[in-house]
Amino acid sequence: MVKSLGINLMKGVVHHAVLEGTADAPVYVAHDRSRFDADQGRTDQANFFRNLFNELITRHAPTVIGYRVSLDAKKADQVAYLHFPYGVLNLLAYDQHLPSEGVTSSAFTAKRLKRIPAPGTKFDKLASCDTISGCPSGWNNDAKIAALTAWIFLT
Repeated sequence: MVKSLGINLMKGVVHHAVLEGTADAPVYVAHDRSRFDADQGRTDQANFFRNLFNELITRHAPTVIGYRVSLDAKKADQVAYLHFPYGVLNLLAYDQHLPSEGVTSSAFTAKRLKRIPAPGTKFDKLASCDTISGCPSGWNNDAKIAALTAWIFLT
């Protein structure tokens, strides 16, 4: 069975979600967030992300890791906290023989998530998260983005 860890990185916060099952029938396992200081030094930041990602991989034992790549970085300091951590994640995944891949939000399509909207209606990717078996009520959109990231790697 596929177990997918999805990561959504933003300034000062990392959202993660874990789903298992298939793209047709995703099952919620967990989600959470971790805060970090986006202004801390690069080596401290690398250490934080190494520890965090190691903990998530150990705790959830995913078979695949997906992460949302933000296209919002316009300054060097934004690149440092929006992209640099994924290098750390990919290295940890490589060391543990886990596939990992980054996607942008444009990947969250009805076709990719195996959700065909009713005729005459528009696909709502965030609302589709509420159809995941066992998902919590009232989870926030940032956690849903992490779940969408995990979902597209379910087969």
